[in-house]
Amino acid sequence: MSEKSIWKPFWSFHIQSTERWIEEMAKKGYTLSRFQPKLSRFTFTEEASSHETFAISFDRSRQHPLPKALEADGWEVVNKQGKWAIYGNGKQKEEVKTSIVRDNLESRNSRIAILWWIYFLYIIFSISLQVTLLLPLYLHMDPDTVTRVESPMWIFTYIMFIVQIVVTLIGIYSLIALKKESRRLSEERNQSQTLFHSEEKPIVLLGKRRKKLKLGWNYSPDKFEKWLEEQERSGWHLTQVKKGGVLFQFQKSDTKLYSYCILFEGRADSNAHSFHSEAGWERVYVSGASWQQWSIWRQAYSEGAEKPKINDDPETKRKAAMRVTKIHTLMFAPIILIFGFNFFSFMLPDALEQGYFSLSGIERFNTTVYPLVMFIFFTNILRAWAYYFRVRTQ
Repeated sequence: MSEKSIWKPFWSFHIQSTERWIEEMAKKGYTLSRFQPKLSRFTFTEEASSHETFAISFDRSRQHPLPKALEADGWEVVNKQGKWAIYGNGKQKEEVKTSIVRDNLESRNSRIAILWWIYFLYIIFSISLQVTLLLPLYLHMDPDTVTRVESPMWIFTYIMFIVQIVVTLIGIYSLIALKKESRRLSEERNQSQTLFHSEEKPIVLLGKRRKKLKLGWNYSPDKFEKWLEEQERSGWHLTQVKKGGVLFQFQKSDTKLYSYCILFEGRADSNAHSFHSEAGWERVYVSGASWQQWSIWRQAYSEGAEKPKINDDPETKRKAAMRVTKIHTLMFAPIILIFGFNFFSFMLPDALEQGYFSLSGIERFNTTVYPLVMFIFFTNILRAWAYYFRVRTQ
């Protein structure tokens, strides 16, 4: 029997098309015999396949359990390597009644997207810093004083520049592919229930109303939940959250008891949202980002009744708080380090030596703005960690 090995880069960003490709290979008389996900290599043996339909799953636990319902429907593991597994079914796709769960796959794609966004944030801030630091020098420097020294080490500079361009292009492609893949996987779930979006369907206001601007509530969601509940007890009912999630609109009403819950999901999860809605929770806001999604939920309850909670498991709440803390730390800490290096190495010494008002306009602007930005980002990191430790000690 002959073998055919095929290299298929970025296959994991196109799961459904990869599955169809394996099915087409099976129809041509090739059976998948070896699967190397890290090398993006698929090896086929020229023999009739016993499967008509294929599905690919991702499981961080590497266990790849197969529920009895799926076994009864004809699914079985064809090949598995590490966190990846390929399942096969002997029936035609139209005859298959069950499907492989994709939740872990969507979580994995979401984490990859986050890493790429962090990379692009580094690139943007790096370029911005170089422009703000070097542009004043070029504007005030005599061109004749700039000389280029030939050195064999320049080759490494050129190589690193080319590598950075290639990595950036791969990152752009990955983000576009992951966004499309997220849409395809979302459509695959065939969501049966359309959730209510209060930010898109504002309530008609008849009485007295007011608006509150709340910035950075996602760094201390537990405190913000209590603040929203206090507004309800004070007779101010939340009616709308403007797009962006920072402007909250309230209407004067009778005093009510509401339990508010703020969830950070890391990625959009319509199945979880459907579950919460069926449990009696009303979603009043959901952020637009699919890779870092926040949602605000509430449920009314009567005096003397137990306050409802979406999640009362301490370990789950602790892990969710740690995710919030890690993401904001990874986002802001590198920016603080870059800004701090430039400020304390260049800007502050010049300001102390020449005097603040002796600096040029752009130099005074940078000397003022840099510590302010560092203070804001550092404060946000501290607020996120304080939130984690509050949840941990509950």
